[in-house]
Amino acid sequence: MTTWNVKVLYYGKITLPKAALTPNLDADLTIDIPYLGFLLQSEGHNILVDTGISDSFIVDGKAWGGWPAQAGRAYLEKALAEAKVSPKDIETVIYTHLHNDHAANCSLFKNARVIAQKDEWETLLDPLPVMNVRKDYDPGLISELASVNLLKVEGDFELTDGIKVFKTPGHSPGSQSVAVNTKKGVVAIVGDQFHLSCMAFPKQTELIDMEGKKHSITPAPDIYGSTYPSSLVYNYYDWYDSGYKIKAVVSAYEPGFIIGGHEPSLMVTGV
Repeated sequence: MTTWNVKVLYYGKITLPKAALTPNLDADLTIDIPYLGFLLQSEGHNILVDTGISDSFIVDGKAWGGWPAQAGRAYLEKALAEAKVSPKDIETVIYTHLHNDHAANCSLFKNARVIAQKDEWETLLDPLPVMNVRKDYDPGLISELASVNLLKVEGDFELTDGIKVFKTPGHSPGSQSVAVNTKKGVVAIVGDQFHLSCMAFPKQTELIDMEGKKHSITPAPDIYGSTYPSSLVYNYYDWYDSGYKIKAVVSAYEPGFIIGGHEPSLMVTGV
């Protein structure tokens, strides 16, 4: 099976209370949460997972929830340049979901096929009122996606040797994850199913921030089971099912094999 290298791409950050993502836990801890993308490379092939946030969603230096943020298209371009690839080198863009902080800037990738779940596309076209209140989706993304080679898929499939895409709804109706065969085994890039590693492994007592500093955190109560949901879950039944599915796919039941879409420790550990 083909082995792929996974590079973590930094698209900027938002500074917020941890409790904004993990309700009722660690309200006194404020941390920088990165906007992340992932570059999958093997034998000259380049596949990109997620493309960051639009400049239009950084208003007066603030983003989701009114918290301070630094991000946008320039950060994406810088991350690609540091990885020594250009937008024209990207063959495929996979979107874990189409929320505004994961799916902007897709028009940069003129040569790529762009893959999103059909349910996610349909939600972008007709979001629920609460999604509009939170501004989860960018209406401007509709025309942008229409201008690229968008493939609207349904369910699980093998993208290429060593990479499988599987549907993991819950955080959003059409969320999907990417299982990648790496040197250490199969890792799963899960978008916002688990924003942070401690959501996938809720007995963690430590959080590593973007600078490598360790912070004590509160383990989730046993009643939540083997995963801890964030404050942003559309369907809890789907979310728990997706969490079990992800853990069944990865090579090891431990942190490092489940790659969250905003996990700060990835900035120092990589994948």
